[in-house]
Amino acid sequence: MSDAYATTDRLVSADSNIYDRGLDTAIALSVVGFTLGLVTLVNLVPPGASGSTLTTALGTLLAVVVGAVGITGLASYTNVVPVTSQRVRGIGLGLVVSTLALTALAAALPVTMATLLGIVLLAEALVITAAGVSSRLELVDTEPNMSAGLLSGSALGTVGLAMGAAVGGALTGAGSLLWLVGAVVAGVGLFLLAILPREDLGSTLPTAIVVGALGLTIVTGTIGVGWQWNPQTLSGGFTGGAVIPVFLLVGTLLSAWSAAKCRAGFGARGREYGAFLVINLNAFLMVAVMATIVVFVTVKGVGYAFHGLSIGALTALVLLTPALLAAVQFARTPAGTNDWNSGARQLFRVLPLAAVGALAAMFASVLVTGSPLRHSYAYTVQVNRQGQALETAFTVTPDTTIGTLLLIAPAALVAVTFFRSFGSLRKVGTQSERAGLIRQAVPTAVLALVVLTGFFLVSGPAPFGLPLGETLGLAAVVAGSVAAGGLAIYPLAGVLTSDGPTLAESAQSEAPLFTLGVFGGLGLLLATLLLQPVAGINPRVGPVNLVPAVAFGAAIASLALAALTTVAKRSSQETITRRLLTEETRLGLVGAAGFIALVGLHVAVTGTSFNVLGVSVANEGSLSWPMVMQAYIPLGAEPGGIMPAIIGTVWLVIGATLFAVPLGVGAAVFLTEYAEQGRFTALVEIATNALWSTPSIVFGLFGAAFLLPRLGGDESLLAGMLVLGFMLLPLVLITSRESIKAVPDEYRDASAALGVTQWETIKSVVLPAAMPGVITGVILGVGRIAGETAPLILVLGSTLNATAAVDVIGGFRFVSRPPFVVNDALLTASASLPTQVWAVIAAGVSGSPQMGWATAFILLMVVLTFYAVGITARTYFRRKLNYE
Repeated sequence: MSDAYATTDRLVSADSNIYDRGLDTAIALSVVGFTLGLVTLVNLVPPGASGSTLTTALGTLLAVVVGAVGITGLASYTNVVPVTSQRVRGIGLGLVVSTLALTALAAALPVTMATLLGIVLLAEALVITAAGVSSRLELVDTEPNMSAGLLSGSALGTVGLAMGAAVGGALTGAGSLLWLVGAVVAGVGLFLLAILPREDLGSTLPTAIVVGALGLTIVTGTIGVGWQWNPQTLSGGFTGGAVIPVFLLVGTLLSAWSAAKCRAGFGARGREYGAFLVINLNAFLMVAVMATIVVFVTVKGVGYAFHGLSIGALTALVLLTPALLAAVQFARTPAGTNDWNSGARQLFRVLPLAAVGALAAMFASVLVTGSPLRHSYAYTVQVNRQGQALETAFTVTPDTTIGTLLLIAPAALVAVTFFRSFGSLRKVGTQSERAGLIRQAVPTAVLALVVLTGFFLVSGPAPFGLPLGETLGLAAVVAGSVAAGGLAIYPLAGVLTSDGPTLAESAQSEAPLFTLGVFGGLGLLLATLLLQPVAGINPRVGPVNLVPAVAFGAAIASLALAALTTVAKRSSQETITRRLLTEETRLGLVGAAGFIALVGLHVAVTGTSFNVLGVSVANEGSLSWPMVMQAYIPLGAEPGGIMPAIIGTVWLVIGATLFAVPLGVGAAVFLTEYAEQGRFTALVEIATNALWSTPSIVFGLFGAAFLLPRLGGDESLLAGMLVLGFMLLPLVLITSRESIKAVPDEYRDASAALGVTQWETIKSVVLPAAMPGVITGVILGVGRIAGETAPLILVLGSTLNATAAVDVIGGFRFVSRPPFVVNDALLTASASLPTQVWAVIAAGVSGSPQMGWATAFILLMVVLTFYAVGITARTYFRRKLNYE
């Protein structure tokens, strides 16, 4: 054992030896084996898989692992997410080595997945045996106790008791008592072997015997893929497909515990490290168990829900960009103090980054090889009460076409993210006279373009028969585009041509050009872009359109600027300079993402695709999802979609939230801040709790009996919004009131001491502090109302196979009589996901079970999306409260 373990904030030390690295690889192999056990248990890869099927599965796993470890290593090298723990580095390398070895073994030998799992257990048994013997012979520096302890002995004895009973029962039969003798001998033997020798042997040899016996049972085929056991005393039985993964899960947990103790040198530290690793693996298993219902719905409905789903690899990479930023931000959070578990904390913080990197590597491999990643499968639907299998596939294609919405949304989100983290570059660097003149001219130019856009919007591109759009508009667009491109390149050219002694000092001195180039270029190009459709022009330079070409070039220049400042930061040692360069890097990334968003916006407003370097940006992208993007589900075997139901559910939740949240928060403010605390407030609290506990069908009856007659007498979307709003209102009131009560009185007293009125105190102090709790209540309430079915059946109906989605925004119109603004869409029935599930299954039509499960799966995704939005808002307010 090397002394480098004691200092977890150092890089890989020269004192590290084969013992440490071998145990890191053994721990990594246990993690890989545990994952393969879960994968095999759910039959994602069958235990009998072999040949190309097995090689492909393990090759995909290898790509995932290499991508995860690779992007984490790159983030550590660039100091974006420093990974200083030697154990994290060793386990990361061990994951790559162990996965590569299993893939090579599957490709070289005619083995099945079950045999490979058995080999994993045998390898684990050999490694931990060698580690224990090496420690006992004092070939390595360890500090074992005199015994592994009664707890470890009891656990291993229990495992031995179970194994002995199983072996004895298989050899002598369950009716004989000889199996009990085998169970006692095996249990007592392992118990004594664990507590009598020194800890290094007591923690490794019994574990190696158990793990090796499990692996040998699988490798020899004693329990193989086709093995079955059907005891007469049970109505069911056991199969190899279920037992082998369980053997692997148990074996890898034991081997991981033993290897972790060896890696930490035994003693108190070893017990702590081993227990920590096993606890976290068990926690992962418990999370998987708790997610069983989600997985069950997913498995039942994902086949129909994802039929025909196809996405381009480049589009998938673009959609991963925000997730990558979130993972980097999470990984950047300090991992804690430099104690024994800091490495584990770092490991869990980089896991999301590793997962995103793994997906990115998989999608990038599709682009590089040009071979689509296709998962073909069949799902069964009921046609005339007979099962009919339909062939479909989930495909990641090498198509490089990106849809405008799927480009604009991630790019804008990235730009906003970096802009929010950007501080300021005011009073930094040298302000040149020419840059000052340009800074003054940019707002004037933008204002002129806006005025010209308004003129063409009112008068048209050819007022009074004059072709002003083709002349004046064309000149303005060309001039604005060229000027915006020049502004974007200006800071890069300024840094490269500066006579500063170092790159860092050049970037610091030219800081004023950064804000001018990014913000000025974005504003000028946006104004130019919006002028095009109203002027009826789209200038071209050769085969490409001018505006998107300028936007793309500006994005490249901004990205190069960010890369330049990153390189300068690595070569600078001064703290202030490094902070300034960080701000410049963020500003460059704001420009890169913003200009890319303008490329997509140009295509969206002009309808003309843009092609560059083999990539095409078009209104019709490479994403095709029939279940979500088609209008209705046919009542037969032919698959379809549920877009109207999805949109209806979204509008129901939005309407209920807009109705309940202001009323609930307002009532909470009155009851907490203004009303005298007495019998009245106590009565309101009791009534509110009772209202929240009221069954949902009662709200539906109230809506049908009271609301519908007053809303025209027909089922309507507005009635559904109000009923769900009444259901949401009690929870919003309860959580808002408790959150406002939790705000310390010192906040109110400090505000009053400054002479601030009570309402200003509530608005500016109390509500911002209580907002995270309020949003938590809204999240919980939305999760309930989004899936309510009974009240919606009564007030909204159970529309099946709606052919068109409700158009709430387009339904508003002005009339000459009160209420002067009407919306027919709100007063008509609409499809929704909960009622769609009920209607599809209750109707008993052809294929209904698969359609119902698929609709339930989509409903689950919609609810989780609402949860994600709410959690993001809550996180934002918490950070704002903490830092401001």
